[in-house]
Amino acid sequence: MPDFISLKWSPITDLPSDWSVSLANKQTTALVETWHEQQEELRSQGSYKFFVEKLKRQWSIETGVIEGAYVLSDGATRTLIEKGIDAALITHADTDEEPHSVVAKILDHHSAIEGLYAFVSGNRELTLSYIKELHEVLMNNQRTYVARDSLGNWVTRDLPRGTWKTLKNDVEHVDGGKFEFCPPEHVQQEMENLLSWHHQHIQDEVPTDVQAAWLHHRFAIIHPFTDGNGRVARCLATLVLLKSHWLPLVVTRTDRDEYIQSLRRADRLDLKPLVDFIGGLQRKAIREAISLGEQATQEAQAFNSILSAVKAKFSQRRVADQALRQQAKTIADSLILYTNDSNGSKASAIDNVIKEENLRYDAYVAYGANGSEKGTYYYKQIVDCARHYQYFANLNVYHSWSSFVIATKRRSEILVSIHGIGGGDSGIFGCAAMFFTKDRQEDEIQISDFQPLGDEPFEFSYTENGTEVQKRFSRWLDNIVILGLQKWKSTI
Repeated sequence: MPDFISLKWSPITDLPSDWSVSLANKQTTALVETWHEQQEELRSQGSYKFFVEKLKRQWSIETGVIEGAYVLSDGATRTLIEKGIDAALITHADTDEEPHSVVAKILDHHSAIEGLYAFVSGNRELTLSYIKELHEVLMNNQRTYVARDSLGNWVTRDLPRGTWKTLKNDVEHVDGGKFEFCPPEHVQQEMENLLSWHHQHIQDEVPTDVQAAWLHHRFAIIHPFTDGNGRVARCLATLVLLKSHWLPLVVTRTDRDEYIQSLRRADRLDLKPLVDFIGGLQRKAIREAISLGEQATQEAQAFNSILSAVKAKFSQRRVADQALRQQAKTIADSLILYTNDSNGSKASAIDNVIKEENLRYDAYVAYGANGSEKGTYYYKQIVDCARHYQYFANLNVYHSWSSFVIATKRRSEILVSIHGIGGGDSGIFGCAAMFFTKDRQEDEIQISDFQPLGDEPFEFSYTENGTEVQKRFSRWLDNIVILGLQKWKSTI
């Protein structure tokens, strides 16, 4: 868990003047640009609509879990996301209160996110009255909150909904530290400043993830409501994302530590971690959404007329973008060759060391080019790795790999694969890395110790500049290889 840090309140500030350099995330921007090209295609598919509905349900559940509004088991959470929000699907062992009470709060959250979609479709401007309306909807079934009275005792009080706080709501910690939010008498002015800067950011065309991070953090610093401010902050960030045709900001319980840490960094005037955190969640959601294309294609096999229309549309797109997409494949070729060269020098150094132990030990790199017979190797490991990251690895559109092999008593491999993401020729490429060992048992090769390397795959799109992709990739690869070698060391 992140450490608690005392903080004294001060009025909110605007973005730094160099935001376009210090905060913008080109990786997220490039992926979203390509995503926008495919959104209309996906919107017509039933699987995409179901995916968005599941995202809304996940958002509705997790936004309360991370605030401690209720406890809900992982199993019950998955069931509600897949089947719908229904108290009958929750047992008393799944939660800390009556299932009907938990579901009532979740449905309040769900009403709020449905309202965000309606707000965006109506092309309305964000106002203070709408923010109060959001709070009232979110907290409809939370009637009380816990606070200290003037004597320092914990007491339960009625929760005012849809109105600014009238009492301080600073956070105290067991170590004596205190996190101070905006005093009640300054809330109105601070909220007016918040919206004034937010509307200016829209005019200045500040990137969506930067807007969302700034609005979320500055609202949280003001903390204008008695309780429920975190949930409103995530609503406001989601509203910014939806206005730009992005996906909702779904922060889950497993993301909580990184989320809180990025907010605390923003308290110290470093907004970049929160921008990157929001971008990372968005990239993950986009990868999952794009991968639906493959599922939709499979489901459409029986409908020949629909399938023909889809193929025709993809064909038209391929013709229009052929040159750029070919360029992206050229970039992918260069990345896999770079991987081979970079790992080759490391393999040579390791080879010298392990041969001192046994001349039969060996370290080297192997390589499979796109379109070659060797390029089709490692199918199962690559598909399993992509499934771990929850996206579809399209090995038909592109498939190359480089393997860092260390053969001692066991054969260990650090495999780097570059492949397409999603069904069809999406123009988005993923690079996933994984570690595993191989042992020969009689006439069969046994794969074990399989582990994806890194928190997320590296990705790039056909709209990106090759030099910029190379810079990002080299940093990613250095980190991945270190993780793989640490894993190899533990297996010796």
